[in-house]
Amino acid sequence: MLNSALISRNLSRLLRRGPGDLASQAIERRELCPIEDVERPPAIYPAGALDKVSSLSPWRDWDTERGLIEGTPLRHAATEALVIPQVTLAGAYLYRGQAKERIGIGPARMLDPDLPTSVLIPEAHLVSTWTGADFFGNFMQDSLALELIPEQGVHRVGAPTKPYLHEAGYRALLNLPTPPKPRHARIGRLVMYRDFSQNSFKRARYDELRARLRVAAGGGAAAPGIFLRRGSAHGSPRRLVNEEDIAETLAALGFDIIDPEQMDAASIARRALDAPVVVAVEGSHLGHAIYTLAADGALLVIQPPDRFAMPYKEVTDCLGMRFAFVVGSPAEGGFTADPNEIRQMLERLT
Repeated sequence: MLNSALISRNLSRLLRRGPGDLASQAIERRELCPIEDVERPPAIYPAGALDKVSSLSPWRDWDTERGLIEGTPLRHAATEALVIPQVTLAGAYLYRGQAKERIGIGPARMLDPDLPTSVLIPEAHLVSTWTGADFFGNFMQDSLALELIPEQGVHRVGAPTKPYLHEAGYRALLNLPTPPKPRHARIGRLVMYRDFSQNSFKRARYDELRARLRVAAGGGAAAPGIFLRRGSAHGSPRRLVNEEDIAETLAALGFDIIDPEQMDAASIARRALDAPVVVAVEGSHLGHAIYTLAADGALLVIQPPDRFAMPYKEVTDCLGMRFAFVVGSPAEGGFTADPNEIRQMLERLT
């Protein structure tokens, strides 16, 4: 089918008609959480760890990382609801005038054989994010928390995401049905949410989802901690070459070794619930820990030296938890972590 919204948007850009972003076209704005100034604790890490970092994740910058490492004060932007009239949803994109915003996964094509006939939706609340569409960890923290904002009974719309192995299981545990994904619609009034801040409003929704998971999962971790294997299903390769050595070291300390790719969401949640410490390589599989980590728990993240990133400290800061890291050393085929260094960090966390 012809993607007329994309053609119209390109023509509008050529003629420079209207603003180029959707947010500036809002006819109503409602503040859901005001700007907040917060204090943050510093990260916990061994001496010399930062000297091992050769580069950051392509999604991160040093100003952000230094603030997280040092625990400098932070100003959270407000969370807002924006009402935008006459928006077209086509595949993974929203269009209005020359504005185009990605909210899902998939290409924007003028001739799109996967695009169905457009439907008319008088009003809808958007509960998808492009980050959640691309990365499982962001799906867990961004998209699922976003779905708690609209009131009961309103019409919600989502967009295509990657086929996450554990999405259906977590939706069942958290009582969050998959939102309708019309793929092609003309929406009279679209309510969008600017919800990227890890503020008190986000904390309240994390707490709600953590409470739901606790009721649904049952059980609880008897082990002193868990080790989450990264596996191969999540994003860019981050191969911990000596993963078996690390797993054996942690198992000797009583840790439960969890391989999410070999388990369903309910089994992961049952074994991980109330874990006091979660050890894992940095990456989206840490999303399994967001709603299961003990209230006073800690993440110990093994950082690849060439892909350093601290997004999960943003979550632990929001939840009042602790965050520690070690940085690996380059090795053929990936990187290695020092088992003794990990043991020392665990001693600092207990």
